[in-house]
Amino acid sequence: SICVFAALVYYKPLILNPWELTAWQWLLGGLLIRGAIAFYDHLVVYIIDSICQENFLPTRTTGKPVRYVTLDTKSVVFLTINAFDEWIFVQRLCHFIWYSPDVSLDLNEISVVNTIGAIYVMFIVLDVIYAPCHHILHMPWCYKYIHKHHHRQHFPTRGYLDAGNEHPIEHVVGILCTWGAVLTAVYGPTGAHGVTLFFFFNIHAALAMLNHSPYDVEFAIIPYGIMKYSVANHEMHHRKYTINYAQYCMWYDYLMNTYRNYEGPPLPKNDLRKKDSVKEKGDMKKKTLKKSFKFLPPLFPFSYWRKRRI
Repeated sequence: SICVFAALVYYKPLILNPWELTAWQWLLGGLLIRGAIAFYDHLVVYIIDSICQENFLPTRTTGKPVRYVTLDTKSVVFLTINAFDEWIFVQRLCHFIWYSPDVSLDLNEISVVNTIGAIYVMFIVLDVIYAPCHHILHMPWCYKYIHKHHHRQHFPTRGYLDAGNEHPIEHVVGILCTWGAVLTAVYGPTGAHGVTLFFFFNIHAALAMLNHSPYDVEFAIIPYGIMKYSVANHEMHHRKYTINYAQYCMWYDYLMNTYRNYEGPPLPKNDLRKKDSVKEKGDMKKKTLKKSFKFLPPLFPFSYWRKRRI
């Protein structure tokens, strides 16, 4: 990885620095992006905490703490490498939006097709590409070398820190999938406005953070059960490993027979309800937990997520 990075810096510097920033500008921009991501992570949680009123997944409401794994040295190294990768991605995405003749920045050219239509295209294409790649990362010959590290946390709680705590190779795969979704929308029949690409990236980031949180968030992206977002689906993936590979559009899992409904925590033996029942709205009254969010978060979101060890 170090050799590849050094070669890119030497032979193709514009890949890593498309805006041709000075070294100090590049480093300062990277620090500002880290601060923005930390703030955004806390902002997303604050909003969801306010809307959901501490509506947690059933596994977090039993009164018994779930298995929690702290960040080890390898995790910090991976998060640091991935932070550089994200900064390069942000630069290249912004450069593409600003300079590409196929991406309109004229507010007068905004339409339903190149906004809402493009958003749907990007989310569907993202999972059409990502889900099989994710499945491959779970193959025995590959899993222990790359993706196993991400599954150290069986019950994700820390938002961005759990979402981004993955092998750098896996992180690059995820970014390439995002690029695939963006380019499909831009050069596809819907086209994509620059504002649409900006909102897609932010929505995608927010949902990835929520997928690694304790909140029971669920809503339809496309109505009538065609496409539904559910944090519970991804928690099941972290718990069971070989199911629910997709993030938003579960079509791949339906096709490959790897989709599983949510299973709540085992009920006491004297409880007449069926154990591990499938979660449905109204089947279990969620217990609320004491709020601990203090708005004005630190630069790096360690302290807050430690308080959310549910």
